[in-house]
Amino acid sequence: MNLPDAHTHPAPAASGTGLRFVCGTSPADWEQVALLAERDGNVTPFFGIHPWFLDPAAWRRDMRLLEEFLTRFPKAGVGETGLDKCRRGIPGMKMQKDALRRHLDMAARMNRPVALHCCRAWGSLAEMLREYPRLKAILHGWTGALNPASDLPSEDWLLSIGPREMERADIFTSVPLHRLALESDEHPEVLPDLYRIAAQALRMEECRLAGIVTDNLSRISPP
Repeated sequence: MNLPDAHTHPAPAASGTGLRFVCGTSPADWEQVALLAERDGNVTPFFGIHPWFLDPAAWRRDMRLLEEFLTRFPKAGVGETGLDKCRRGIPGMKMQKDALRRHLDMAARMNRPVALHCCRAWGSLAEMLREYPRLKAILHGWTGALNPASDLPSEDWLLSIGPREMERADIFTSVPLHRLALESDEHPEVLPDLYRIAAQALRMEECRLAGIVTDNLSRISPP
């Protein structure tokens, strides 16, 4: 069974994994992501700067390098990027929002999807996304913080549920199927268990669930 993985990082895939969105988090791992994409046709690369790795002295220069990678890989997405109010010792909201806006502007201009991290800043993130109604995005690590019907007007914003929430049966049923994605994040080995648990919660066969998620990821993949 080809299980799609909506958000992961450079690492060997679990057996049976299909389409993978592999995200870089800073210039330090972009070449590794690029190499995976060149070797594996199932990999869609994403390049971006995670708020944890935002360098106040270098991020503007790194954005120029980011555009070079996106030009080099016309099928690549933007990310992982986003907002984080949880982690200590990282740049504050102003710089995070400035950097995120640069990512979103680039994604909108180049017609690329965005992989988004968010911790305790969903309201701020949703407010920024409303300025980009045509943007395609995956909200990674979905915890149920927003109402999909009222807070996410774009039909091309997917909600990706990962290992941390896999024991919450209610979260799978709270997401409309046309928005649903499943991810391994940093634990590719748990992907089969995640699909098994999600399929049970949704009362459907795993193969049907894998098909739905594959269709959703394909819908927002770069043209």
